[in-house]
Amino acid sequence: MSAAAVIAIRRKRLIKRFRDAGAIDLQHAVTPESLGERRSWIFNQMSRHGVFLPAQDGRFFMDDRAAGEFLRKRRARALWVAGILTLGFLLLWILGFLR
Repeated sequence: MSAAAVIAIRRKRLIKRFRDAGAIDLQHAVTPESLGERRSWIFNQMSRHGVFLPAQDGRFFMDDRAAGEFLRKRRARALWVAGILTLGFLLLWILGFLR
C-alpha cells in the first residue's frame, strides 16, 4: 500500500473516531489519546486546516463541515496530480514512438 493511501486512511479514521465519539462540539471535546489516537503530524495538519479545533486541557472537537471540505480538497488534489502524471506519461510514451 502506498504512503498516500495510508495517509488517506488515517485521515478518514481520525474523522470517524471523532464523529463516533460525538466530539463535534465544544461540550463534547475529547483528547485524541482517549480515542486511541495520537497527535501525529496528520492530526496536526488537520488541526491547522480547522478540522480539529482545540477546546481546553488538550481536548479537541471536530468541525464536521471543515472535515468534509478538507477531504474534498485532498481528493481533488489527488485527481489533479494523477491526471498530470498520466498526461506526462502518455506524452513521453507517444514521443518515444515517434523517434
